[in-house]
Amino acid sequence: MKELLPNPHALGCFWHDAAVKYGAPNIKWCEETLCHFISEPANTFSNIAYFVATIVLLYWTKNLSKEHKFAPIAMLLMGAGSFYYHMSNNYLSQIIDFIGMYIFIFWLLTLNLRRLNLFQFKGSIAFYLSFIVLNTVGLHIMYLNRIPFQILVALAGVLIVGTEFMIYKKSQEKYQYKFLGIGVVLIIIAESFSILDATRAMCDPQNHIVQGHAIWHVLSAIGLTIAYKHWKQFKF
Repeated sequence: MKELLPNPHALGCFWHDAAVKYGAPNIKWCEETLCHFISEPANTFSNIAYFVATIVLLYWTKNLSKEHKFAPIAMLLMGAGSFYYHMSNNYLSQIIDFIGMYIFIFWLLTLNLRRLNLFQFKGSIAFYLSFIVLNTVGLHIMYLNRIPFQILVALAGVLIVGTEFMIYKKSQEKYQYKFLGIGVVLIIIAESFSILDATRAMCDPQNHIVQGHAIWHVLSAIGLTIAYKHWKQFKF
């Protein structure tokens, strides 16, 4: 596995041996990999946006149900996973990054399935954990076969929007959708910056303050936080 992709860290750098042991990530973002403990400063520190979002969600959910109170925990884990990945830049930390994303986005999907009355609480937890494990296994299979596993997160987003549409068609209640709409638009814009970074259409490797993928972190944190106001309307 470790020979599949080139090591992003030069020989003798702090994270070089970890990338040899665990393998290189399946993507190299534009920002150059520095021979430092923080190997990608812009992509690493931009994850502070998720920590700020965690504080906002803690405030919003403090008087809500345990399902809602899990949202800031999930946001914190997502930010911490991404921070660690861009700091260390190896395949193991990339898996941790994706698990962090799964923890948050699959929770939103699970809440939607609860709203569709497909699960009670215990059943939804079993689905949630199983889906995280299944997608982590799928990620590794795709890695070994050189298939971009970033598509798994995009597919999760499609499932969330799809189940939301099913709920809209089925429900007799009139709910506010403006926050969900704003959140989705911001996430699409964020993803556009990430694509510009990955394709090198927007790329200055020596810029350790602003990077396309760093903009993705900030805008997606804002977008997900705003979108969560949509789920705040519902009781679980």
